[in-house]
Amino acid sequence: MRVPGLQSALADDGQFREARNAVYVVFFGNGFLFANWAARIPQVRAELGVTPGVLGLILLCLAVGAGIGTALSGLIISGLGETWTVRVMAVVAAAGMAAAALGVLLGTPAVAAGLLVFGFGSGTWDVAMNVQGAAIERVLGRAILPRFHAGWSIGTVAGAGTAAVMVALGVPVTAHLLIVSVVVAAVVPVAARKFLRGTHAPAPGGRPARCRRS
Repeated sequence: MRVPGLQSALADDGQFREARNAVYVVFFGNGFLFANWAARIPQVRAELGVTPGVLGLILLCLAVGAGIGTALSGLIISGLGETWTVRVMAVVAAAGMAAAALGVLLGTPAVAAGLLVFGFGSGTWDVAMNVQGAAIERVLGRAILPRFHAGWSIGTVAGAGTAAVMVALGVPVTAHLLIVSVVVAAVVPVAARKFLRGTHAPAPGGRPARCRRS
């Protein structure tokens, strides 16, 4: 049973608001990073000069990396916690996309390797941010994860829009993706520092666990 007014009090708590907003930023950043890459796939194929079949194999590396990251995410999050998992894996994902961007100049194997790292970082980051979102939801006492997922969708729209502008301006795919990688690697880890600590983080203002259960 909920304590009347408790959720409202939590929502007004400064620390809690910062954590909630940080989760929005992290979801946004994940979608933004992915959409910038996805929107430039036609240019990547043109630069590499590969057939659709080879491109499919290259893109498969992204899915394989994401699958491995998702499978290992529980172990990683248990060891590092959501905060550090997101901070580290956001940098890993951004580094992977940067490597793929540079790989456009170096050849297919380099792009495939970069996408494998990108997928691993993004997949693990995705699970960790959802764990933190669930922690926020438990403390708040009502469903809020759909809003976080909407933040991811908004990030993809912003990413696709950014890519469209870059294409219109004639910015090379490598330069574009490197810029996005640096921005995401700089912003997301800083935002994640505001997360509630751990899956069973204390409620804002030091409220004991029994208040959350109520």
